[in-house]
Amino acid sequence: CYTYIRVSTEKQIEGFSLESQRDRLKKEAAARNFHIVHEYRDEGKSGKTIAGRKDFQEMISRIKGGNPDKVEYILVFKLSRFGRNARDVLNSLKAIQKQGVQLRTAEEGIDSGGPYGNLMLTIMSAVAEVERENISAQTMAGRHEKAREGLWNGGQAPFGYKINSETGILEINEEEAEIVRIIFEQFVYHELGVNGVARYLENNGYRKEIRGNGKYALFSAHTVKTIIDNPVYYGMIAYGRRRIEHVESEDGEEVYTRRINNEEYGVYEGKHKPIIDADL
Repeated sequence: CYTYIRVSTEKQIEGFSLESQRDRLKKEAAARNFHIVHEYRDEGKSGKTIAGRKDFQEMISRIKGGNPDKVEYILVFKLSRFGRNARDVLNSLKAIQKQGVQLRTAEEGIDSGGPYGNLMLTIMSAVAEVERENISAQTMAGRHEKAREGLWNGGQAPFGYKINSETGILEINEEEAEIVRIIFEQFVYHELGVNGVARYLENNGYRKEIRGNGKYALFSAHTVKTIIDNPVYYGMIAYGRRRIEHVESEDGEEVYTRRINNEEYGVYEGKHKPIIDADL
């Protein structure tokens, strides 16, 4: 068999850590006289989609490519570790079963090769997806409530600010804030437009610290526009400005995500100090 283990965040919940999953699967394999050929693992990867789970993709591809290791099972701790998207789970299961490989869960005791195995997996996959959606809904509700309270509601602080870890209130990063003021002033008083402001910053040696998923130190026109459009700079907190939309590929094999701007969204008075005044 192959074993597959996964945690979705760095905060590994007790009982779901990679090490605890590994130990449980070793005991399960020994009890069933399974020989573990290889362990696949994805750390810090969500189960809501296959995308980004490199080891999972490699494992499925190896089986679909003729199953050179002649494995009979993929062994996982719980079905939710295999995936939380019902369609992904069932599509992956269908692909491996074509090569004579079954899926077994150690904790729930589900065997796709046994009587009613596929039926149980279908039911459990749907349950796992509903659970994921509930968790997501609760998370978003919590973020909305933080916005109502005037607190930053998720993700890294916007350029020009830093987050106070104790209070959750945004605090001005004066070095970055000076650039924010320049951006607004050049856009309003000199009518440069976002491209002109980006060139002005580049020509005058202004750079930003690369953080998060950022790749470039230069200010692009898109970055300038994002700053100008954000009400956080005059003391407000916005919630729901964008939503994530799932788009299926034409062959139905993959689902892509893209961010969509909402025309209507909530704006609440923040507890942080503004960098610019509302009139500007």
